[in-house]
Amino acid sequence: WDASVLHLAAIVGKDDILRLVLDFVPDHLIAVQNSLGNTPLHVAAMGKRSRAVALLIRRMRDLPKVEDKNRILRMKNTRGNTALHEAVLNGNVNGTRHLLNEDLETVYWMNKTHTSPLYLAIQSEEPEIHKLLFSLRLEPSRIQGLPPIHGAILDNRFDVLGPKWAQTYHDQLSPNRPRNVHADLVPNLELLIPDLAAMILKENMELFAMTDSRGGNVFHLAAYLYRTKAFQFLEPRTEHLARQWDMNGDPPIHIASKMGYVELIEKLLPVSPHSNLQGQNLLHIAAKYGRASAVRYMLRHPILRKEIHLADHAGNTPLHLAAMYSQPAALIPLVLDEGIGSKYMNHECLTAFDIALDRFRREPTLRKRLTLMVLSSSTIGKSQDLNGTFLLVRPEARDEAFSIFASRKKKLNRDHVKDMINTRLLVATLVATVTFAAGFAVPGGFSGSGMATMLDKRLFQAFAICNTVAMFCSMLVVINLIYAQQNDVEVAIAANRNSVLPLSVALPAMSIAFLTGVTLIVGKLPWLANTIFYLGIVFLLLVSGATLLEYPPLLQTRYRPIRRAIFWLVRTYIHLWGVQTYLLDDSEDDRTTGGISTSGSRDGDGDLGTGDSATAKCGDAPHPPNLAAKILEKNVKLFAMTDSKGGYVFHLAAYMNEPQVFGLLGLGTAYLARQWDKNGDLPIHIASKMGYVDIIQKMSASLALSSKRGQPFFISQRNTGELQQ
Repeated sequence: WDASVLHLAAIVGKDDILRLVLDFVPDHLIAVQNSLGNTPLHVAAMGKRSRAVALLIRRMRDLPKVEDKNRILRMKNTRGNTALHEAVLNGNVNGTRHLLNEDLETVYWMNKTHTSPLYLAIQSEEPEIHKLLFSLRLEPSRIQGLPPIHGAILDNRFDVLGPKWAQTYHDQLSPNRPRNVHADLVPNLELLIPDLAAMILKENMELFAMTDSRGGNVFHLAAYLYRTKAFQFLEPRTEHLARQWDMNGDPPIHIASKMGYVELIEKLLPVSPHSNLQGQNLLHIAAKYGRASAVRYMLRHPILRKEIHLADHAGNTPLHLAAMYSQPAALIPLVLDEGIGSKYMNHECLTAFDIALDRFRREPTLRKRLTLMVLSSSTIGKSQDLNGTFLLVRPEARDEAFSIFASRKKKLNRDHVKDMINTRLLVATLVATVTFAAGFAVPGGFSGSGMATMLDKRLFQAFAICNTVAMFCSMLVVINLIYAQQNDVEVAIAANRNSVLPLSVALPAMSIAFLTGVTLIVGKLPWLANTIFYLGIVFLLLVSGATLLEYPPLLQTRYRPIRRAIFWLVRTYIHLWGVQTYLLDDSEDDRTTGGISTSGSRDGDGDLGTGDSATAKCGDAPHPPNLAAKILEKNVKLFAMTDSKGGYVFHLAAYMNEPQVFGLLGLGTAYLARQWDKNGDLPIHIASKMGYVDIIQKMSASLALSSKRGQPFFISQRNTGELQQ
């Protein structure tokens, strides 16, 4: 151990030896450091040699310059600790007192773990150290590193029964009694045990109100860590802290909502703002972070439930955020609420269903599939095409819609599609093989005439029907997927899609056939037959639910009891497969645009969204024809306005299949039907692209039929099949 004579004298506890050494050593040896960076003062503070600390300080006063004394007192070891750090860390009460009396500067300094002596005092069990440090007239703005009050919250220093406190109060209560400290003190804990957080609040309000590097105060941290006792300090002089935003723009109640702590939400609600700096209320946050219990509580709350349709600064409702961050568990209570509206659009003119569908197309994970399943069951008849308002904001999306399939074909992961096809082909082949064999090895065997012995039993009849259904459905899948082995990607996609429903029927049907067959075999033992049957029903429901997940249209229903069963199935998926429904990071997506684009996103195709080229606001929805007629009557110029792609009202009506709008064709508006957009197309060419025969018939009699490219309108129909001429 490399130590000077002064180090040894400071640690051995022989004050006379230390005094003698101090009288003879030169001044520079007082500040000498060992390999760990410890000066003799560090060593004395660490070893609880308070008398040695006092002697060393006295010797420093004799130095010719005051700066030298302060320099030694403020020297740090390799851990970044000053002598005061070490004294507090090792519970050296008198040493701490001597150092504080000599120099108060180091009380603000942090070490390499970002902790000051004040923060280290929180972890100490010496009551005198608490009194020494927290009774000082401190300047909280000078404290470096972690806020001490946050240490009290982090270490849960509320009613803490430390051995030093317990011994002290035991002696004060009854010095002559046996030392069964906990038995003596537990009945009176609230009177006897000090509360460090309360002590800090009492001594220095500014110290209590300190914030961390992210702007979070004591209530932010307590809400995050679920320290319910910290909210006993929520009183008139501290209520302003409950209304304080951190650097993310969240008050403490939003942190509690983010974590799903209903009890803390109830405590903070009377004194807290309902919205953060992004305009998100508590229901927004709970839905975004997947806190289903908090969402259910808020939907039952008479005040909070009124905020279900409120939008944040990006126009997103709680339903939008739950869809955006793929939170199926939080979506369930939202869509079950009677007052929910699924047609609300954000500033990008997207509904929650649009967002969920886009997220699933980008990355078809189970979590996103479950989210889409929940929303699908509550959006019956919802078209997956672009909504009308979105087409006003982004007219170019009308043209991009025709290139969706082509670009999707380029971006498809061929290996992924091939693996999926091969997996389904293998499963279908196995089902076909097993059911074919079961058809000639029926339960109970055959009679001498070749007929099944159990032919008259209803369970056998159910077995035969289900086995046959499973056999032929699996054969359909096998035949269908044979075409998927070709190099034509379009055929492969179609074959893969068409195989979903037959396979979804074959697997439950085979399960039913097996269950009825086994029940027949053990039918002479009723308890065993009943056990197998009812146990099989449970697993049959699980198998059926798992296959339903592959075919979402089967899950779309208007009936509330069926929807509840579907949502129960979703919760089962979440628990069985460990689907994570919490959010690990606070993305900026919901604060700006939602990260969805129409043209060529890097993650997928057909992604919805708006960009900087938007020329209209969401909400400028298409007007009904009678209102359009009023606009035409009052102001022809307003009727003849174009969008950013040069499209007139008849271009949009042709795209949206609104033939009644063409009833406004007359002498004053006929010229609009002969106007080209920026693509060089007339409205009749748009109708031809979409294959709308009624509109073509209305316009073809008296209008020009060629585009700027010289194409007659029937050349424009590329994707719609043969038009009726």
